[in-house]
Amino acid sequence: MLGEILETRVMVKSGMKVDKDDKTLQQLLNNRQLALKLIANVTYGYTSASFSGRMPCSEIADSIVQTGRETLEKAIALIHSVERWGAEVVYGDTDSRFVYLKGRTKDEAFKIGDEIAKQVTDMNPRPVKLKFEKVYHPCVLLAKKRYVGFKYESPTQQEPEFDAKGIETVRRDGTPAEQKIEEKALKLLFRTADLGAVKSYFQAQCRKVMQGRVSVQDFCFAKEVKLGTYADKGPPPPGALIATRRMLRDPRTEPQYGERVPYVVIAGAPGARLWERCVEPERLIDDPHAELDAEYYISKNLIPPLERIFNLVGANVRQWYDEMPKVQRIRMLSAAKDGENGGKGRKTMESYMGSSLCLVCRAKLPPVQNQHAKQATAQLPLCGSCRYERTARTLLALRGKLRTAEKKVKDLQDICRSCANLASDEELRCDSRDCPVMYARVKANTAAAVTRAGVGSVVEQLEEEVGARRVFEW
Repeated sequence: MLGEILETRVMVKSGMKVDKDDKTLQQLLNNRQLALKLIANVTYGYTSASFSGRMPCSEIADSIVQTGRETLEKAIALIHSVERWGAEVVYGDTDSRFVYLKGRTKDEAFKIGDEIAKQVTDMNPRPVKLKFEKVYHPCVLLAKKRYVGFKYESPTQQEPEFDAKGIETVRRDGTPAEQKIEEKALKLLFRTADLGAVKSYFQAQCRKVMQGRVSVQDFCFAKEVKLGTYADKGPPPPGALIATRRMLRDPRTEPQYGERVPYVVIAGAPGARLWERCVEPERLIDDPHAELDAEYYISKNLIPPLERIFNLVGANVRQWYDEMPKVQRIRMLSAAKDGENGGKGRKTMESYMGSSLCLVCRAKLPPVQNQHAKQATAQLPLCGSCRYERTARTLLALRGKLRTAEKKVKDLQDICRSCANLASDEELRCDSRDCPVMYARVKANTAAAVTRAGVGSVVEQLEEEVGARRVFEW
């Protein structure tokens, strides 16, 4: 019975290699081979159960384990005994083994691999068969069931396939940014063998995170929540805390057992604990005063997985980050003016900062001597040339900024309305956290509001000055 199950699984896995472009067929065949594998495993598990099991027979279970171990040890001894192969078994686990062929080419590795598979199969009774699956070149072996490399499945394959097992690129308890950056860094290392290129890429990504030029969706954690299983001592995990907050607002939002609840880590006051800075993604994109905690994400989320891999080749990833100039981002906020609400709209230090550069030509504005001139300059951050000599060109440039910001918002809204099948005059209420367009739309709305608050008032005042000037000339 087990022989038929194993042979059927081999046939199904062979069929998966025929039409790799058909994702539906690939998913169907993968589910079938996995079901056959689990049936075979359960058959062994039934015999290993105690007297209360369905087929208790510990002698069969013990003999299976011992026979598997002996088969593995004999195969390793055979591989080491043939000197012309020059092979070294660096990792063996249950029914698989990694063989290191130092100094060999890809074609030589395929040839030796076929020979090893044939000799190991011949020395074992049927139906034991050692299958030669693939060649990794290059490869990084971290620990048991944790490895990554460029995979070749046949000698004629020209372009390798990135294959990872057990590392962060295929795990779901991290962030998408962590997966993308680690995969791109590994591909750079495998293709170029240049740690300088990897360092430049990593520092560029850290710079983007510190400057806020990233998508919120790429920095969402989504870990399993199992309410009712956490101890009363200390705060629960961030995901459970977010789920509890939602349930207090609406009891119907209680998550299923093991459901993944997304959250992000925002910058907080000095000394604030981690669970206090974990919030829902919606709060981050709706609150203009909130921003991602760049230091936490880089130090705790991006660097550790890269360190585990690149320490093996003598690279210090944390030192790469320490060498960088740190960027403290100044957020663009539209705060209330001094005369509005008593200045209560100003919640951050950035709200009190006036621009020292011209909005159009970016020339540095001269320092203002008296208080009246200072108020006028604060209301109109333009240099003398743009304000008086090139007024028409200045108005055209500022209106172009407003138009660009508004057009970007409209284009993203049109995409969302088309997706939701809404008319142009209907209110858009889509808040799907899985859609990247939603994050881009909210970000564009915030940027457009900032542009209207900053550039719009300058355009209005400049138009008033132009109108007054024309009346005076008339």
